[in-house]
Amino acid sequence: MQKKLMTTYLFIISVTMVVAIIISWHKGNEHIQETIQKDTQVQGILLLELLKKEPEGEAIDFQAYANWYAEQANVRLTIIDKEGTVVADSDEDYQVMDNHAYRDEVAEALKGRTVSRIRYSKTIGIPYLYTAMPMDLANFDGVLRISVPLTTVKNSAMEMVRYVLYGILIGAIIAIVVAFLVTRRFMEPLKELTDAATRISEGDYDNKIYMRHNDERGKLAHAFNEMTIKLKLNMWNLRKRNEEFEAVLSSMINGLIAVDEQYHVFLANEQAKAILGVEGSLLDKSIYEVIRNTTIYHVLEKSIEQQEYIVDDTIIADEKERVIRVYANPIYKHKSASRTLGTLLVIQDVTDIRKLETMRKDFVSNVTHELNTPLTSIRGFVDTLKHGAISDEKIANRFLDIIDIETERLSLLIQDILSLSAIESTDQDKRVDEYDIKEIIDEVLDILEPKIKKKNIEIINDINQGLTYRCNRDRIKQLFINLLDNAIKYTEKGQVGITCSRDEQGLKIDIWDTGIGIEEEHIPRLFERFYRVDKGRSRNMGGTGLGLSIVKHIVELYKGRIDVVSRVGEGSRFVIFLPYGEVNE
Repeated sequence: MQKKLMTTYLFIISVTMVVAIIISWHKGNEHIQETIQKDTQVQGILLLELLKKEPEGEAIDFQAYANWYAEQANVRLTIIDKEGTVVADSDEDYQVMDNHAYRDEVAEALKGRTVSRIRYSKTIGIPYLYTAMPMDLANFDGVLRISVPLTTVKNSAMEMVRYVLYGILIGAIIAIVVAFLVTRRFMEPLKELTDAATRISEGDYDNKIYMRHNDERGKLAHAFNEMTIKLKLNMWNLRKRNEEFEAVLSSMINGLIAVDEQYHVFLANEQAKAILGVEGSLLDKSIYEVIRNTTIYHVLEKSIEQQEYIVDDTIIADEKERVIRVYANPIYKHKSASRTLGTLLVIQDVTDIRKLETMRKDFVSNVTHELNTPLTSIRGFVDTLKHGAISDEKIANRFLDIIDIETERLSLLIQDILSLSAIESTDQDKRVDEYDIKEIIDEVLDILEPKIKKKNIEIINDINQGLTYRCNRDRIKQLFINLLDNAIKYTEKGQVGITCSRDEQGLKIDIWDTGIGIEEEHIPRLFERFYRVDKGRSRNMGGTGLGLSIVKHIVELYKGRIDVVSRVGEGSRFVIFLPYGEVNE
């Protein structure tokens, strides 16, 4: 307490000293400037009188006068003719100096007035006090200008302020000694209060003060006891808030790190450590010590330097090659504050988002290409028909057949895109019921019968009657159509088979063929949109490139899985497992 009182006294004394020095400096500087201004005017008048006494008819060596007088009076002397040309200067070579006709003080003196101005000298490079007055000699009309550097004024003012400061310091020392004696006398009754406050600061909130005084000290003791009770309650609330805050941090899906102005971590959650692959505590450590990522450093330093929100992406070079997004934003105590308390880093794993964005871009690009191909073909043949080919019935019919094929291909592509979009936009299938799988497959084989007969392929349908599954009939039917159509399409001769079985876990579907097979390097990408093993062959067979992608999304809709086994020249096998209990109405 005594230290605080002494600090207050010292602060008051310091403020008083500063105010006195500022006032002394301002008034002293102003007074000295006025004195020097009057002195330069008097000097100019005396110098003009001296010049007028020069014999008439003889040329006056103004430069010699300027040098002599400047040396005697410790000023700068400049003589300017009525055209503004400098004819003599004590500090610079007058022959290379600019025309001074438009200098403020020179312009006024040319009009016959004596003036003084404070202005920065471009020639010398320091501020000057200029006093200019008209020169009216027998052989010369112009301006006499006396200049004094303001450094001289400041030095004089400083000398005066120095003496003022000595007096203030002596008074301050006396005031400090008196303040020390007075505060020490009044501090002894507060010792008990200080001891009690120390015990409370150590966590003993049950401590009480018993001070038998009816004056302000007694009131203070009572207020202190009341404060202890409230403090105990506030600490309980604070601990509760801290627990809630820690629960919120641990529940965040994004990582959070807060660093102070010295780049030391003072707040971090477990998710940040998990995303960045950091072990151990981050608190009270330099972020450069616990995190090794230049992008995070760059985002953090740029946010601190520019005092603004910064975001950037970086790659975590681990076995998964994860992409993370780093947000950095200054931490202010309140919105109107100009100084920050540190910087907040929010770290988000955007690997999946980046993959989805890449898939979206690829999908748009592929859709554009796939739509453009049939449209270009249709427009080309229509244009040919319009320019005369329609008169040839044989050519016209052939072109119309091609247009019909391309139109059908376009229609199939749009239907597949709509189907894929519908599947992706839902996480649960609708209109589900218990359906007989054999009945669904029989309908699919009836639809594909023309293709089967055309290629003379043997279909092996090994499914028992009464095998049911709870599903959306149209969705499962579409799955079978796409898989069987693919098997028939890429089997030139031989067999296409389908078997189904069920157990306690779910339904197993096995569709195989003896077709051309798939090279092993292509299997991981089979279910990508528009991915084709042989692009030219697939287009010639009428494929849209979305069939297997639709199959995969239907299987994922039912929380199932699909595996592919294939050998070139021997055929392919698609094995699908659909679990029970994952689809609800």
